[in-house]
Amino acid sequence: MFVTRRVPPRNYFYVHESVDRERLLASGNAANTNNTEVDVKFRIVGGKIVSITEVPYQVLYGRYCGGSLIAPQWVITAAHCKDRETFILAGSTQRSRAQKYRICAHFIHPLWNATAGVSHDYDYQLVLLETPVPVTPSSRPIAIGSLEDIRPGNMVAISGWGHLQFKKSRMQDLVRRVYVPVMADDECRALPHGYFSNITSRMFCAGYMDGAKDSCQGDSGGPAVINGKLVGIVSFGVSCAAPRQPGVYSKVPVVRDWIRAVTALPL
Repeated sequence: MFVTRRVPPRNYFYVHESVDRERLLASGNAANTNNTEVDVKFRIVGGKIVSITEVPYQVLYGRYCGGSLIAPQWVITAAHCKDRETFILAGSTQRSRAQKYRICAHFIHPLWNATAGVSHDYDYQLVLLETPVPVTPSSRPIAIGSLEDIRPGNMVAISGWGHLQFKKSRMQDLVRRVYVPVMADDECRALPHGYFSNITSRMFCAGYMDGAKDSCQGDSGGPAVINGKLVGIVSFGVSCAAPRQPGVYSKVPVVRDWIRAVTALPL
């Protein structure tokens, strides 16, 4: 089944080690050992719990999507996450303890879904916050990478609070991260599912041919990072972490000019 990675209603430092729950509790990033869950859906598949200080750009957009802080007052997420959310959460490993920031404006890419016969093309949305997110070790903007970073075989870091399994889990309270390799466009387009044949130059595929590791619903709009820089946005996939079904990501560098025009940031 084709799915978006969103659950429908109902000088940046980057390290590669995971952090166990006990270390998070000791550092104050988690409040207690009772992982209170809420009835919403989906997370990083096959990933490890990490401290928010390892992914300080990671935010939750509304209740069902991720996003990336690209400036203290700007977040980039996916257009398919809709433009009706009113807040983001940032600054904590533990979702239930993150700080809420109100949204004052949404900017969907003008070419979102405008390509005939192609779903999820130009899957980009910029969000302006009412107040800036303080720059701290737990909340820090990420720089945008280049197209040269998105090479077959390069490892992409994906993070979020989404589900562990497709339709079999709940939104998690601690942020997780997983690494998956970039797949060559020709290899992705040749996969048997028809959706992959429509991959555009705004998209790239990443994942293992045998599955096991992937983003999933609830991770939509979240960051895809190579060498500490933002190169992609979680967009869609066919199920989650299934063999020969990689995740599909929207390339951020290709819309640098649009981001600059909307935000006036010196990118």
